[in-house]
Amino acid sequence: MKKMFLFLAVGMVVLLVGGVLAAGVAISDNAGVKDVVKKVVEEKGYDESKVQEVEEVNMEDLPDQVNLENIDDTNLAMYKVDMGEEKPVYVITVSDEKFKKTVKEVVSQKMLLNFGLPGEFSDSQFLNTATNVKTGYEKGYVMMHGGSVTGISTNADFLSDGGNLNIVLYLNGEEVGLRNSFDVKKEGILSDYDIQSQGVVNFEPGDILSVYASTEDGAEVKDVTTLVEIEIY
Repeated sequence: MKKMFLFLAVGMVVLLVGGVLAAGVAISDNAGVKDVVKKVVEEKGYDESKVQEVEEVNMEDLPDQVNLENIDDTNLAMYKVDMGEEKPVYVITVSDEKFKKTVKEVVSQKMLLNFGLPGEFSDSQFLNTATNVKTGYEKGYVMMHGGSVTGISTNADFLSDGGNLNIVLYLNGEEVGLRNSFDVKKEGILSDYDIQSQGVVNFEPGDILSVYASTEDGAEVKDVTTLVEIEIY
């Protein structure tokens, strides 16, 4: 069954379904949860002065009289309002913290940064950008938004039958631990890729990303192409 979603909207009308009130307001820890919940109850015609207690409900252990099986509760919070009567009133509202997390995941975008080095080489050096400018400890792509590095991939043509090549990502002139590694056994074209979870290698606006090709044990390489995947938000 297709799930329904609650969306924040200007002038959203408070809905009443049985003893459950659904409100399009965001609640944060310092916004006065009880006051907001009481206001929702009052606007729907209940006597706010009769509210004796307001407590948050565990969304994983809902009361029998509340059924949310057709609603995505990713960014919802529920509050039980004791009105001094046999049956309490429940207020469903948008949780500010959960909503911001959901929005962050939705609006994040992935981009690919191009690095490379044409021709043959056997000495360690930084790769070039897509505009053929060599990167370095203080030279590279400047980030304009905050985000994370989520992957790196490399394709290279090896001219030797031995040696090692490491394609190492640098952030502000320091290694971050994300790399592609090649243990060369014979001549030919090889590829490697490594992915990383969001939030492990983070960057801020103004940070610089560059890539270093480290050759070892006589590795001879030609035409390196590297992609660095970033996620911005």
